[in-house]
Amino acid sequence: MRPRWPRSFSALLLGGFALVMLPLLFGMGYAAYAQQELAARSRAALALTLQVTRGTRQLVDDLAGLQRAAGQYFVLQDPQLRGGMRDAQAALQRNLQALAALPLGADDAARLPRLGRDEAALYARLDAAAGDGLQRFDRYAPDFDALADSAMQLEQAGNALVERRAVALTRRAHALRVILLAQAAAAVLLSLLLAALLSWLLGRPVRQIELAIQRLGAGDLRPQPAVRGPSDLVLLGEQLDWLRLRLRDLDEQKQRFLRHVSHELKTPLASLREGVALLADEVGGSLTEQQREITQIMQGNARDLQQRIENLIGYSRAQRRLDPLLEDRVDLAELLDAIQRRNDLALRARHLRVERSGTVPPLLGDRGKLDTVFENLMINALRFSPDGGVIRVELGVDDEWARVRVRDQGPGVDEADRAQLFEAFFQGRRQPAQAAPGSGLGLAIAREFARLHGGDVTLCDDAPGACFEVRLPWRPEQTTQEAR
Repeated sequence: MRPRWPRSFSALLLGGFALVMLPLLFGMGYAAYAQQELAARSRAALALTLQVTRGTRQLVDDLAGLQRAAGQYFVLQDPQLRGGMRDAQAALQRNLQALAALPLGADDAARLPRLGRDEAALYARLDAAAGDGLQRFDRYAPDFDALADSAMQLEQAGNALVERRAVALTRRAHALRVILLAQAAAAVLLSLLLAALLSWLLGRPVRQIELAIQRLGAGDLRPQPAVRGPSDLVLLGEQLDWLRLRLRDLDEQKQRFLRHVSHELKTPLASLREGVALLADEVGGSLTEQQREITQIMQGNARDLQQRIENLIGYSRAQRRLDPLLEDRVDLAELLDAIQRRNDLALRARHLRVERSGTVPPLLGDRGKLDTVFENLMINALRFSPDGGVIRVELGVDDEWARVRVRDQGPGVDEADRAQLFEAFFQGRRQPAQAAPGSGLGLAIAREFARLHGGDVTLCDDAPGACFEVRLPWRPEQTTQEAR
């Protein structure tokens, strides 16, 4: 089942941003909740601390007040002082009840009722006694001391409880800090993973469209995989495919036109060349010196036109891969010697020298197509070289490639022409003044034939002049097999 995409790229983008923000928003919400919880616990601990501290200290004060009121009553035997003793005892009992309501420990909670019973029993004895002054009251001093010790123990227990709550609160804060840090790290990591996923989801259809545009720009008109993504990007991919089909139709029309024009020109051109050849052979009568010169000019122009027509046909067939690639053992040194011999008259006419260095072992390839590659590069160098110049041919080989560089001393290639240099019919800005305009197909055909072999023709960055490098696949075992 295909995944359902949003209807638009912007919807996918907004949805992705919202998805990336979810872990961060959840982390922020949990941090706020945990902070509020910790603050509530801190307030509760502070309130408990105040209640326990105040209650235990008040208990000690209440016992001291009860002892003082009882002593005054026993010494003075004043009925009004008996009411003060009663009030002190009631305050102490209320304080005990308040302490009993607090979340004390089990031992402390059990100590409070016992203290209350002991205090009530002592008060009952004090209230029932009617003696003769201070000597009778001194009998109750050990009981008051025991109650005071119990109250002091409660106070110490309360302080210990406060310390335990403080330690627990500190541990809770530390644990919460660890949890928040881990959660923040997890949220950031999850957000990064979601962002990476979003980038992949957003980038995939965009990369498909970019690749389709690059292939169209490079002249690759083969069918492309359908764009998968939001509907607007899918529609854009369909429009690119429609453009590809239109370009393919136009290219086929262009190829048909080239084939038609080339074949239509070949027949009258053949008749023209045959007629000029008959004139040159003086079949119709002897020629004057001026007529011979005119005939030679006509023959040269006819050959040039024939070569251009052959280039058109060859380029058209190379683009459509009509001619099979024939593999044969090709010695590049012999091939270059043959090309130099064919162009020897043109080289001598302009006093040009060809200097060759390096060697390349024989390799497997189509001899005719490789001959066209190096012939076109040699003619290009001859055309742009100044009179009396040098054309250098450098041969070399590495583990995988055989390399041949053809270098001239001409004006070089303008920086603005580099991107279009190997396009068909392209004429650069720096044209030689002494040569007729070329067809613009030589370099295009050379690159096309080199790529048929799995290699390429590229422009070197060396200066001055222009330098073209032919790279052809070569393996050491080829030489070994030939030697066997």
